[in-house]
Amino acid sequence: MIEVEEALDQGDEGLSANPYGVIAESAFLPAPARPSPLLERILDDPRMHHFAQGLLSCVQCGICTSGCPAARFADYSPREISRRARDGDETLLEDDSVWLCSYCYTCQSRCPQGNSVAVINQIIRGMQVESGYGLKHVALFTAWAEQFYATGIGGWPHELLGDIADVWGERWWHLVERLDDLREEMGLGSLYPSEAAIGELRTIMDETGFRTRLRLPDAEARSLRAAQAGKSPSTER
Repeated sequence: MIEVEEALDQGDEGLSANPYGVIAESAFLPAPARPSPLLERILDDPRMHHFAQGLLSCVQCGICTSGCPAARFADYSPREISRRARDGDETLLEDDSVWLCSYCYTCQSRCPQGNSVAVINQIIRGMQVESGYGLKHVALFTAWAEQFYATGIGGWPHELLGDIADVWGERWWHLVERLDDLREEMGLGSLYPSEAAIGELRTIMDETGFRTRLRLPDAEARSLRAAQAGKSPSTER
């Protein structure tokens, strides 16, 4: 009894040293599992506010994958992403498949548990960019953003033009090369916004820091784009 009183007088440090001052774990029930660091980061993200319980209660029914357009045409499974996120599988932080998601939110709309793999992918992508691994994927979008700043409209990154042409054939190049003439023949006017509208857009992008946050250093962006194209950065125009 005296030893217990002395431990109480010593505070928490004394209690931790006193075997009677700590409630023993149950010998009949497994210790409660603690979330992995990765799962905690996902659940703590504000974007998961409405979907946290959905992720934790995922039953791996596969409804998300059955309706996913990306899963139909690529090696990508929303069901697997959800399972690995719930398990705290840190290999997700170097998994390129999360970039195949196009954010159509079909998984979110169909999930009976209220989960959203699209939102999970957004969070994982952000983590990959923070670590540097995902910069190779962001480089494509920085080129799009620069075009948006310069002309007021976006466009396809030039790395994708060859793949688009393979799908559409010669009519694709015909459209690209004669787009301005075709629009004029149809009475549609210029494809680009007015200079006043572009000026307003640039002001918004400058004041909000959009370009600063999104753009990679020029040399790094060129290197990443060249690596994707399979050529030396010095040969890129």
